[in-house]
Amino acid sequence: MDLTPHEKKILELIRKYPKVVTDPNIRRQIAEKNSLSEKTLRNRIADFKKYGLLGKDKKIEIEKITKSFITDNDEINLAAVWDTIKLKHRLITLISILCALAGLTYSVVATIYFESTISMYPAGELSQTGGILGDFQGLSKTFGIGSLGPAPTYNIPDIINSRRLKKDIVLKTWKNAEFSQGSNLIKYWKLDRPKLFSPRKWISRFFPSGNFISDPQDILIYEAILELDELISVKEEISGLITVSVLMQDPNLTASIANYIAEYVIEFISVEQHREAVKNKVFIYDQKMEAKNELALSEEELTEFRKQHPITLDTPDLQLARGRLIRNVEENQAVYITLRQQFEIAKIEEAKENLLVNILDTAEPAVKKAKPKRALIVILSLLGGFMIAIPISLFSNRDRLELSDILVEGLSPSEKVQ
Repeated sequence: MDLTPHEKKILELIRKYPKVVTDPNIRRQIAEKNSLSEKTLRNRIADFKKYGLLGKDKKIEIEKITKSFITDNDEINLAAVWDTIKLKHRLITLISILCALAGLTYSVVATIYFESTISMYPAGELSQTGGILGDFQGLSKTFGIGSLGPAPTYNIPDIINSRRLKKDIVLKTWKNAEFSQGSNLIKYWKLDRPKLFSPRKWISRFFPSGNFISDPQDILIYEAILELDELISVKEEISGLITVSVLMQDPNLTASIANYIAEYVIEFISVEQHREAVKNKVFIYDQKMEAKNELALSEEELTEFRKQHPITLDTPDLQLARGRLIRNVEENQAVYITLRQQFEIAKIEEAKENLLVNILDTAEPAVKKAKPKRALIVILSLLGGFMIAIPISLFSNRDRLELSDILVEGLSPSEKVQ
């Protein structure tokens, strides 16, 4: 709400002549010069002090508070907001500095992490959609041979994010700077040591456990896997390149874990692919033996028919039966020959070593820390403090605007006339 002309006049006099607050002689002279009584001016100064518009150090803190943050058109008054920011610049600066100091403190005491990366991309049959028996799929469907599908494809990011791999990493013995003889990550992170302050354990005492007791070792493994989840990241590019980043407190340990991930992926896919090749070979062998038996039976039937019915004595009915037996033998022979060829191919696939994953870059110990980034933390803390200080300053100045209304209403009738 806008101040009255009378109050505006008094505020303007205080801005021009700050000594009227403390010097009675100057206050009397200024009052007479502006057609006011010294008592009125003195009372208004006392009211301003009472409501906090004049600081205790006798310095004027009054600015243009006649502007409201919201205009009559329900729009934000940017001029009033800017005036408030200028008025509260000390408070804003103080909050921003405190937040920056808090960010700096955190960046100093935070755990230092080093980063190592590896890059790989799928190659050979792993990058193709078909399997070992891709050429045989159509033929197998033609002859009704089931359960003969393509070899499975493997998604490398899924393997890296699997619990199986992370559990191996947690339980594997790693040499590091803290434990020269090596230790697993549970011991390295001191998860097996009792914590001095554990709010979760303290709160859990007040809730029933439901007669469910977990193995302490399983709990430690679970907590270690959760912590490891935050330290391993996988990024897959459109080109197919896969980058794995590992964060750890020890640079040598970081590189060892990253290289172990690469070796694990190669070994896992190789073993699974070999297992699938063996499975396919066994399946084709069984189908081949079954086709061989069917071929032998059809040949025996044809031979027995020929013995009983010489071709010189054929009748139309015997010719028809003879043709069916011959076609049956030819079909079984074609299936057997095809399965025999595929069986030889499956044996070759089982014996050879396929290049399924190419390692482009191996991990090396980091030479610089990756986290925390102190400069970035301080800058973000400073900006965050500034963003917090703005609403606080606007809210605190809102009381000043309301107090201006109280001052106007508190004027006596004679003072309002003056």
